[in-house]
Amino acid sequence: MTRFLAFVLGLVLALGWAGWLGAIRDPAVVRYRVELAGLQRPLRIVHLSDTHGSNWDMPAVRLARIVVQANALKPDLLVLTGDYHASKIWDPPMRLDDALRPLARLQAPLGVWLVPGNHDEPYWIRWVARRFGLKLLAGSMVDVGPVQIVGSDDLILGANPVTGAWAAAARTTPDKPVIGLVHEPRLWAVLPPQVDLLLAGHTHGGQIQIFGWPRFDKADAQTMRGLFRNSAGQQMLVSAGIGTSVVPARLGTRGEIVVVELVPQVGRNSGTDR
Repeated sequence: MTRFLAFVLGLVLALGWAGWLGAIRDPAVVRYRVELAGLQRPLRIVHLSDTHGSNWDMPAVRLARIVVQANALKPDLLVLTGDYHASKIWDPPMRLDDALRPLARLQAPLGVWLVPGNHDEPYWIRWVARRFGLKLLAGSMVDVGPVQIVGSDDLILGANPVTGAWAAAARTTPDKPVIGLVHEPRLWAVLPPQVDLLLAGHTHGGQIQIFGWPRFDKADAQTMRGLFRNSAGQQMLVSAGIGTSVVPARLGTRGEIVVVELVPQVGRNSGTDR
């Protein structure tokens, strides 16, 4: 029994150490090529999600490195899909200011646009984002030239997120593509018909996956990470994000910066792509 307990303890410590190393590992750069009808020229989007500023595994100095990495990818447009604040069982105090300040140095010619997540207190995320000149879209839309962007409020903490997303999408015009930003991929089930491509996060790609455990709700498991297409031809890209939630650990997954190379549509695809 003593040997068994020692084995279990050693296994837990080894997994914890491996998870910690996974949490602080530099994010991978993952690239997707997406065709969009109505797009007039190629466009590069860099998509960040779930930075989860935290003194455990995402301090301001690490956020600053990620900002440099994202800027070096030379995006035309840069988007962030929520969860900027810490969300661990216990976290050394980190102000929302410190979690957002490094993000103010992100740069792209067509702007840097954000939506809130389920760990971003609705009032403070808006107030602090304004302080740093960060452009938060929540139930609103913006035309940035080649594309239009619709942002949804958070599905958990937000006020009327679905109604707001539909109202914002209704203000778009049919002459150019519409990009949707949302934190939770579950908006996919009620996606406004005007949206051509939805960018989401929240899932962390599972964050901790050991031989398929833990198992997730079927609806969540089907859209955990990657590029998807529905029967109407709309597409959704779900990022595994960068930071961590609940515990500062990643196992079987890796944080990622997503690069979306948008190109004019030359033909129709069907099914689910990755």
